[in-house]
Amino acid sequence: MHAFGPVHPFMVWNLYLAAIPALLALALFRRPQRFGVSWGLGFVAWVLFLPNAPYVLTDVVHMVGDLHASPSARRTAEVLVTYAILFAGGLCSYVLSLKLFRRFLDRVVQPRVVLPALLALHGLCVVAIYLGRFMRFNSWDAVLEPGTVLESVLHVPRPTTVVVLSVMFLVVGAGAFVTKTAFDKAIAQLRRLIVR
Repeated sequence: MHAFGPVHPFMVWNLYLAAIPALLALALFRRPQRFGVSWGLGFVAWVLFLPNAPYVLTDVVHMVGDLHASPSARRTAEVLVTYAILFAGGLCSYVLSLKLFRRFLDRVVQPRVVLPALLALHGLCVVAIYLGRFMRFNSWDAVLEPGTVLESVLHVPRPTTVVVLSVMFLVVGAGAFVTKTAFDKAIAQLRRLIVR
């Protein structure tokens, strides 16, 4: 039994990391842009931290254990609600980051480049999530231990790994799509209320 109910310390840490890409996206992709060295470094940091947002979905492995350890229906409900908030927080950060990035791309590149760029970025995030969950790398390891990370990436293309990555690509993509749809509807409803 945890002192704070079903909340684990890793949840707070992972939510903190998940919020970073959204905050960076708000700073980087606002209008007008001021390109330069600091913007470039910020963009690299955004790309490195972006996978932390959907990474929270992999904490489902902890949720299963918490559900098995639940002594009552009330405790089970607390666990489910807590993890739902965790997952929603990560997905909202991911969707907001990608929405801002897409608006940025719409202004600076040809329309035909936008979708492939977003899909490639999503794919990179999935690979990074895999490296984080299964090989225990962090975002900053790409800077502190680039050789080790690169070596691990080169070992990723194995048949079983490709299957895992494909499933992750679809699951995270589906979660982001549902979150984006709910997000867009909530914003539209809020605008209608404001207009009234």
